[in-house]
Amino acid sequence: MKRLGDYDDLQSMLEMRDALMGASETHGLAAGMLCVKFDADFNRWITAVFDTDEQLEALTDSDKQSLIGLFDGTLELLKSEEFLFDLLLPDDDERISVRALAMSEWCQGFLYGVAYMGVGDDKEWSDDNRGVLRDLMEISRLDSDGSDDSDEQAFIELQEYVRSAVHMLLDELQLSAEAKNTEATVH
Repeated sequence: MKRLGDYDDLQSMLEMRDALMGASETHGLAAGMLCVKFDADFNRWITAVFDTDEQLEALTDSDKQSLIGLFDGTLELLKSEEFLFDLLLPDDDERISVRALAMSEWCQGFLYGVAYMGVGDDKEWSDDNRGVLRDLMEISRLDSDGSDDSDEQAFIELQEYVRSAVHMLLDELQLSAEAKNTEATVH
């Protein structure tokens, strides 16, 4: 998704800066955090991506702009009425095993982002969304070594499922956030 930045450029920058995660997982983390709370803190996200103050200080203005673009672009796509949201994954010309690994990492990041924002197992998820979370957990454990190029259609369907899963979880998480805000206002 060009709105989020170029996958390869982001991946190279994150590798060069010794980030804790790659581009897909970084995007998944942002998406998970923002699904819980649209006003999630950019600085909290960035400190989850980079381990040390030295790494953060080494970021150039261009690096920071790329990261801000990814975070803000993710928020914009999640808020879109048309739900234009998509996963930041390697281009379609990459081998399916590379894209499958990136999808697995994206799901890891997403689940981490939801938990990082304080939504844990104690949340009373709907049965459908509890199932969706289990599915995302399974996808995060995906073994991409066995993938070959004939799995293209299955990969496309899985990618669409993950997009839909994010939409379902977003709806429930935002309803929970609205209910908390209403409770806080009433008390």
